[in-house]
Amino acid sequence: MDIQKSFFAAALVAATLIPNTSAATNGFYAPYFRGVAGTEVAGWERFSSGYNVANQPDMSGSNMGSRATLTQLDPVGAVLGSGNIYVGVGGAGNFKLNYSGLQPIAQISFQIRTLGTEIDYSGLRLNYISQDKPVSLGGTPTTLAVSPSQGFPGNNISLAYSWNISDPGVNDFNLTFKATGEHLSLDAITLDVMPTTVPEPGTWALGGLGLAAWALVTRRR
Repeated sequence: MDIQKSFFAAALVAATLIPNTSAATNGFYAPYFRGVAGTEVAGWERFSSGYNVANQPDMSGSNMGSRATLTQLDPVGAVLGSGNIYVGVGGAGNFKLNYSGLQPIAQISFQIRTLGTEIDYSGLRLNYISQDKPVSLGGTPTTLAVSPSQGFPGNNISLAYSWNISDPGVNDFNLTFKATGEHLSLDAITLDVMPTTVPEPGTWALGGLGLAAWALVTRRR
């Protein structure tokens, strides 16, 4: 019975090693793989260009450098004093996030916060090339935080998208999205990428249980 109790206690400990933890800002969260060796993260909290010039990540802890950039291609776009990209009267925004990786990708997590007019959720696309063929995927967002917008249509809203990539040899991709109309303010973005060389969480848990069981048996001897 003592052995069984120790085994289940080890299982609980292993499970706590792979949580999705909430971030303090924007309602964003840290995916379970963030911080694991080989994974990458980039965040944009204050933008430097509102039109046709690539914005590089500025969030503390970003490790993609210039291999991840966000560009707004609608001429109506501009950067506000808050650091947000604002798309005003007559525009709808035309955003493109480019990523160039160092190894094949297994999972992508994308989080976005906008104020006012919301993005066209059905029009957000993940685009890449696999085996010389173009692939374009949509996604269903998870709402992380939402509140009414003051003085503009829509909501202040934080969303998360996630994709598991089964196509082989995908090192690079881009994400494209637009607003549903004028008066969108892009507040923040995070991008997390897990390569195929990082094990899935089930593997971590099984590995942790195996080590715990081995240590228990060794101690009993």
